[in-house]
Amino acid sequence: MKVRFAALMAGFFLVVGLPLAATAGPTPGGPDGDSDGVENAFDDCTVRPNGNQKDQDHDGCGDQCDADYNQSGTTDGLDYLAFKAAFGKSTGHPAYNPVVDTDCMGSVDGLDYLVFKGEFGTPPGPSGINASFKGPSCP
Repeated sequence: MKVRFAALMAGFFLVVGLPLAATAGPTPGGPDGDSDGVENAFDDCTVRPNGNQKDQDHDGCGDQCDADYNQSGTTDGLDYLAFKAAFGKSTGHPAYNPVVDTDCMGSVDGLDYLVFKGEFGTPPGPSGINASFKGPSCP
């Protein structure tokens, strides 16, 4: 019984604790390449400021540098179709897609387009988060 409980608790901390640690707020001491207050080693987008560390698709790459909505490894035409379908939509609309809402403001608009355009033809990221906590499409 004690072994089962210990395994359950270890699983809980892996599922809940590690993602919380990866999305922790500002951390002192290490380099912060994008000046967003999050040390590179814990930053899910090291090239664009994203102090909120939002990662709607939970792949380890922050929304501000991840327009690969279908997890193919590159932002391409299929991602454009997802963006186009969600453009102009807000929270509550059936076609609203929070993964496409890269600034997490509740609507898909021109600011989200700028992220998409900047990411087109590239892989998501880079992310400084440990590779074991990232999906296969996030470098």
